[in-house]
Amino acid sequence: MRMKGTAFFATAILFLLLLHLLQSTAATATCHANEGYLFIEIETTVHRAGLETSSANPEERRWYISNVVVQPEDVPSYTLVKQKIMPYFSRNVMDPAEKRGIVIDYGDEDVRVNSETSRANYETREEAEAARKEAIEYRKNQSGNIYSFEMVWGAAKGEETSKPKLIYRDKEQANYEPK
Repeated sequence: MRMKGTAFFATAILFLLLLHLLQSTAATATCHANEGYLFIEIETTVHRAGLETSSANPEERRWYISNVVVQPEDVPSYTLVKQKIMPYFSRNVMDPAEKRGIVIDYGDEDVRVNSETSRANYETREEAEAARKEAIEYRKNQSGNIYSFEMVWGAAKGEETSKPKLIYRDKEQANYEPK
């Protein structure tokens, strides 16, 4: 009887160790699934602070498209927009522009990882760069101005880090360049 109890106990411990090993492997696979390259596209409307939108002060349609970055390991893809991208964009692009009298508005649905593709990330930087160029070309036909901005995971110092820059000017759109 004692032998059966020992065998049962050893089997239970072996089963728990196997279960723990399988969970660790799944967690590692999830981390590796996050790895890859991506870029951010944010569709915004821009206007001058304190002025009513009118024909003399129209709204500007503007896209901000980031550089290609590596997917951060500490944030899963499904929370990336809310946890990292939106706070970064607010602090390093919107807030500095607002100090100069330019208001940038956008919503959650206006933030896209890798433009309008359903792809979470790209395996190589070259693939992501090519997709970014395609996204810029596509937006040139969407009646709006296009700005680039630098996305940096970690310490950032406003526009000194994000460096927003006009890369395409639609002559039919207003353009509220910072002064």
